[in-house]
Amino acid sequence: MAEYRNRVGGVYALTVFTPILPGHEDELRAHLDALPVGEQSPLARLDQLHLSRIHIFDELVDQGAPHRRETLKRHHLLFTSTVDGDLDPYLEAICERIGAQADGWWGHCAGYPGTFDRAAFKRYIRAHKVDTGLLAVANPGATVEDVRESLALRERVVDFAAGAQGLDASALRERFLAAFGDVR
Repeated sequence: MAEYRNRVGGVYALTVFTPILPGHEDELRAHLDALPVGEQSPLARLDQLHLSRIHIFDELVDQGAPHRRETLKRHHLLFTSTVDGDLDPYLEAICERIGAQADGWWGHCAGYPGTFDRAAFKRYIRAHKVDTGLLAVANPGATVEDVRESLALRERVVDFAAGAQGLDASALRERFLAAFGDVR
């Protein structure tokens, strides 16, 4: 198993490439287009998720010579994500927190067993997993929680800076301690 290829620091990259059942492309596309985004996205329920993308692969782009032209026999669903930790806990989280929604997109793919049988689901994902050829992580030591805390601190700093315009040194110090006395 080449799990080390899919990892940088504490971040694991999952790429799954699954064949879509013939005739299901339009229904799957409509399903994906209807998924809510942002905080309402089912993927937002996965605490360890840094980034994810779900995309229908209609064709491979011809890169020109000297590359060999490849044609897909059918459309494929590409699911990618980068997460904190290891693959198995992430797959468990998918089953527990977004099982029905995951079944909604992978249910259009050949041989998909569903999330109700977790062992079969994990085997299916592993069977269709493609090792990551290039993984770049901006902060490999930062967890999703670390990133959220950093973004919240950034918001506090921006608010402080906007509200501290024109204060003299004494008032600035007082306001700073009030705003950031809890930050180490």
